[in-house]
Amino acid sequence: MNSPIGTSFQATEVVDLYLYRPPYPQKIFNLLTELAPGKESILDLGCGHGKMARPMSQSFSRVTAVDPSSHMIALGKSLENGTSTNINWVKGYAEDVTLTDKFDVIVAALSIHWMDHKILFPKLTKHLKQSHLFAVIEGDGAYNPPWESDWQEFLSRWVPKISGQPLHTDKKRSFWEGYRDYVDVKDEFEVVSEPFHQSLDDFVLCQHSRDTFTISKLGDHRATFYAELKELLTPHTSQDGNLNFRSFTKLTAATIPDT
Repeated sequence: MNSPIGTSFQATEVVDLYLYRPPYPQKIFNLLTELAPGKESILDLGCGHGKMARPMSQSFSRVTAVDPSSHMIALGKSLENGTSTNINWVKGYAEDVTLTDKFDVIVAALSIHWMDHKILFPKLTKHLKQSHLFAVIEGDGAYNPPWESDWQEFLSRWVPKISGQPLHTDKKRSFWEGYRDYVDVKDEFEVVSEPFHQSLDDFVLCQHSRDTFTISKLGDHRATFYAELKELLTPHTSQDGNLNFRSFTKLTAATIPDT
């Protein structure tokens, strides 16, 4: 499969900026471990730089981490636990990569919306243990920050300018939640992180790690994007020049019915 969407995450200009994204709250890792029906094997789909796979290698005997980007995998291997002997890094698209294990847990963190669900889920049923967990992790952005209303107005102008699409549409909701047609949702958990501190410039770089606002997509608009975002956020920085906020992450726990 050669998916035309999400290809920005294979570019070094995006991969190199992934480290500016806020970390997942520790409680997300704790929940995933507690909900797991077994601790032998976990599959991380669209693993990126191993934001889930590397920590989970401390709780599971075998971790299979799949991503189409060789740059993401290389970054993951350079980070903490990235060379753990129980992590099998696999380059490829989730829909067509060869899998040999059966898994207690399959997790997709900020990635399931990029995949072709009608191909993916029939494939996954062949690699599930009878008792299993399918988990979707969503969200690593600022949670209800004091600049929220201005931020939404900023997005409502900039998302259409760069993507050609309105900020909120039924099509986008389907893009984010379409996987739910293929799973049985059992529970949902919403977690707010501990306070996170980030300089204004690093916050902007974090936005460039997101598909809509990659540096190449902004093109000649980059300087204006930066200037407007700086004007919006500067009043909210502390004396040390940092933005102080919490992030919001949701874990959806499900199973995949055998079709």
